[in-house]
Amino acid sequence: MAKKILSSIILIILIFTAVSSIVYATDEEIPTKYDLRDEINIKVENQGNKDWCSYYAETKMIETYLQKTKGLSYDLSEGYLANWSKFNGTYGKQVLESDFPTKEYTVNETNQKKFNEATSKAVVNSFEYEMSFYKNVETVKKYIINYGGAFATIKCDKQMDNYKGGIYSSNKTTENRGIHGVVIIGWDDNYSKDNFIYEKPETDGAWLILNSWGSNWGNNGTAWVSYENCNNLLSNCYGIESLTLANGEIIETKLEDEKQETTEIPVIEQQEVKETNKINDVQNIFIVIFAVACILLI
Repeated sequence: MAKKILSSIILIILIFTAVSSIVYATDEEIPTKYDLRDEINIKVENQGNKDWCSYYAETKMIETYLQKTKGLSYDLSEGYLANWSKFNGTYGKQVLESDFPTKEYTVNETNQKKFNEATSKAVVNSFEYEMSFYKNVETVKKYIINYGGAFATIKCDKQMDNYKGGIYSSNKTTENRGIHGVVIIGWDDNYSKDNFIYEKPETDGAWLILNSWGSNWGNNGTAWVSYENCNNLLSNCYGIESLTLANGEIIETKLEDEKQETTEIPVIEQQEVKETNKINDVQNIFIVIFAVACILLI
């Protein structure tokens, strides 16, 4: 009798361990394809002749953060952020576009009165976005799913000017017009390498970026950038650490794994990890079936 009880306890432990492993793998799974626009509304902007790409990207990062965390659909003013950055030097308040129109706005001391009037209507009191995602693929994906778009930079060249299905360059010395700020809003691990016109990467997979050149550029303002692009989007990629609303409420970013890696996980290795997880799941299921059978035989 004692042996039967001991055997039953051991088998129950095996079942619990196996089931726990299966549930954990499911909870941690990151989809192979994701588009932030499927969950929230994202307005395509056009910076025109203003050299404000970083302000447009940062503003969009904040707008998507507010939608994902609080369901607040704000159209924030890029011009206000540009003005604040020029005269204050730090990241601060955010106001609505309707309270501080960006169109035709020029940052100068003459317009400071208009800036001060808009400040009293701020909907965001402050934000910190120095959360670096340096080449950490998994963390970036988790951030986008839970908190919205991530700020990144890319080199401007003919592939940006004349977008044709995908951006990929193997040569870091290719002529470019400087660094351009964009927002990563999704990815597709299976985006075909055959979609790239100028050069073809060795493997499939690409990030989905939102640009600030209007809806006539790319695919309604968006583009695909190969995981293998020489100017890795994650080399200069950031998210919001925390944000304080006008009412004093503080929103903090809390990711399960905030460990920052210094080397990117190659796409092929990611696939190997997925296959390994599948094998482990099958093994765990077999353990459950075996344990149940043993209990019935006792």
